Amino acid sequence: MVLPEQQYLSTCPACNEQIDVTALEPFAKISCPSCRQSVRVRRKFDHFLIIKQIGEGGMSRVFEAEDETLGRRVALKILNRKYSGDLVRMAQFQQEALTTARVTHPNVIKLYSVGFDQGHFFISMELVNGGSLEQRIKREGRVAEKEVLRIGRQVAEGLRAAHRMGLLHRDVKPANILFTDDGTAKVVDFGLALFIQQKDETGEIWATPYYVSPEKVIENKEDFRSDLFSLGASLYHALTGQPPHKVKSASLHELRMIKCRRVSLEDTGIPLGARTVLVVDSLVAFSPDERPASYDEAVEELRLAEGLTDRPFIGLATQRRKIAIIAAVALVVAFISGLWLRSTTDEDVTDASSDKQALNSLSGSLVVLQDGSQSKSERFLEARRLLASGDATAARSIYEALLKEGVRQPTMNWARFGAALCAILEKDERRAKALFNDLSLDPGGSGSDGIFFKTTGDRQRDSLGLKLKSGELKCDEKNEDVLSWLSLGLAQWYFGSPEEGTAELRLFLESIRSGHRLGWITDFRQLAELHVRDANLALPLLTQPRVPTPREVPEVIAALEKVRDQLNTNGRLKEMLETRLEKLSQAVARAEKVGGSAKIKELLERRQRELDQLTELNESLPSLVRGYDYSSVIRLLKEIQFESPEVRSALEGRLYLYESAAKFLEQWFQDMGKEEWSGQLRRKEAAPVNGTIVGADLSTVRVGIGQGVLAVPLSSVPADALLEIAGKICEGVSDSTEFYRRQELIAAFAKVTGHEELAASISTMLMEEHRGFRARWMKVLQGGI
Repeated sequence: MVLPEQQYLSTCPACNEQIDVTALEPFAKISCPSCRQSVRVRRKFDHFLIIKQIGEGGMSRVFEAEDETLGRRVALKILNRKYSGDLVRMAQFQQEALTTARVTHPNVIKLYSVGFDQGHFFISMELVNGGSLEQRIKREGRVAEKEVLRIGRQVAEGLRAAHRMGLLHRDVKPANILFTDDGTAKVVDFGLALFIQQKDETGEIWATPYYVSPEKVIENKEDFRSDLFSLGASLYHALTGQPPHKVKSASLHELRMIKCRRVSLEDTGIPLGARTVLVVDSLVAFSPDERPASYDEAVEELRLAEGLTDRPFIGLATQRRKIAIIAAVALVVAFISGLWLRSTTDEDVTDASSDKQALNSLSGSLVVLQDGSQSKSERFLEARRLLASGDATAARSIYEALLKEGVRQPTMNWARFGAALCAILEKDERRAKALFNDLSLDPGGSGSDGIFFKTTGDRQRDSLGLKLKSGELKCDEKNEDVLSWLSLGLAQWYFGSPEEGTAELRLFLESIRSGHRLGWITDFRQLAELHVRDANLALPLLTQPRVPTPREVPEVIAALEKVRDQLNTNGRLKEMLETRLEKLSQAVARAEKVGGSAKIKELLERRQRELDQLTELNESLPSLVRGYDYSSVIRLLKEIQFESPEVRSALEGRLYLYESAAKFLEQWFQDMGKEEWSGQLRRKEAAPVNGTIVGADLSTVRVGIGQGVLAVPLSSVPADALLEIAGKICEGVSDSTEFYRRQELIAAFAKVTGHEELAASISTMLMEEHRGFRARWMKVLQGGI
């Protein structure tokens, strides 16, 4: 069943006219019918603001978006119009959200919420910026053997977590393997996943032909070993640069024939480790029985091969492969005999009324996905993820609940350790000490983790370890011991010396810079970096040995306030900033009270005097412009010096604006020399000229009109005509960086030439998407131009 389409309107930011965007896709770029301004429409879905498109599939498009409620960037997957009104497809899309949300694992993309808005179904999920395995293969041709095995192991671990929840992925392929900035592999797009206990009643074969398992296309049967085949095929592609089966046709019959062919890394002639060949060949074995019998086996085989990549290359087929060949031949014979060929029919969803009711309940709303009934292990992993991201409050509630319910060792002590870190982050010194005391009294064993619990508990149960000086703590970087730097660093940060705490946190970061044997420890990189980033902002201001002069006090106060507002943490560093600000403010107040504020008064008077001078300068700048020549203005602005910080900032905004306007003209001249733009060139006090612009400079625009070339003075061309041509050229720019650069120049030229609405509409869009532009444009707005 397909739902009737509703009408959707958007408002042009330049002229405020309503635009019918019903027929347009999300984030479409159009020219306003009323003012011809180029605008993006359908940028906002619920409380998500689309920033840019980052991917596209058969059923949906994926955008980077800003969650305006939580202030974080997410990946927003929006179902295409064709499917958002199709209740069957929408149910499949919703199935992706409901199934994937149940999986909490470092190697599976986390889903946040699902909603329905403006006739489109959407899902918000974790955003990663490291690209996909498919992109790496296209870029590198063949990916390094050890790296492929690491990726394969991590993907297998993610699929294992999903399988334990009763899920199949059903479309494992390089495009669905994404990477974080530090290279961690994450599985995405469970759009084809079904519960193992459920049957795919449509009879459709949903998978990518290059990577789909033989049993899926021959028998339309599958289990977790089918996902293992797809993983193996993806690793084969990454190792060789070619997929194991080259499929040139969409014919199911041809696909079945192709999938009966045995593939082996050994046949490629590429020198690879013996264990690598063995494990990948076992993953892509024709018979599911010849593949690993469990995910545990697959993970361990990949881990072993990863550690043996420097061993001699394989030369002879193994006995296991011989058995696989025999099994494959037998299956081919059975296939040719027609034993497995059977027809399938598609079945439609019949209960359309109930589906429509479900869709109506979603419209205009956002549903936060819950993990449902989670095991203690899943809740523990979720708490660890929350803590690593800095959400101590949410993590602590889960940790404390687990401790109250009781869990087995060593999970009990890891929960105590996590809860202790949360207590530190929330400045609950008493609870943190109590938890460290529990670790000391009950280390839970004599292994490396037991030793870690005992030493950490002993060190931090009484004074949180604050008596240790920076550099005194030595850690074994091969095991859990590196977390001691993190724990002590946070304790110093919140209850002792932020400087010493930062030193400990930097030691922790250095120890995991290139990964760690215990991969989950690197998840805490974000938590440590959050505090080190604040230290880099604030410590330079707090450790200046020289006392500021009365003239410098207002500037120092402004700098301290700015840094304070930028901090992401609430530890001792923020308290020290507040104390410093309070003392400076008190000093200013005392000076004023006793009449010793002459210097400050002088500064205030100078500030007002320079503001008045700036106002006069604003009024005189247009008289220095000759046509569109801004060189005199730019030269003057570079020569003028102001002392007041805010006036200097405003002056910088003016200089940026006029320099950008000059660059706009330079770009316009270059385009006219290359593009040979044809059309109508409007003039201020004469009839328009129709022809082809063949060149331009600050004096003239040269227009080919058939009989020859007409030289039109540039000063006779209105600014809006130049802006209109520049805007049309910009619409054809496909590179996003170049597009935004040109948009910035257009905004600046429009501002200088008095086209305020156009400048406002473009700058509003750019300020939302580019932090650097926002800082530059704020100086422009501050300047009052």
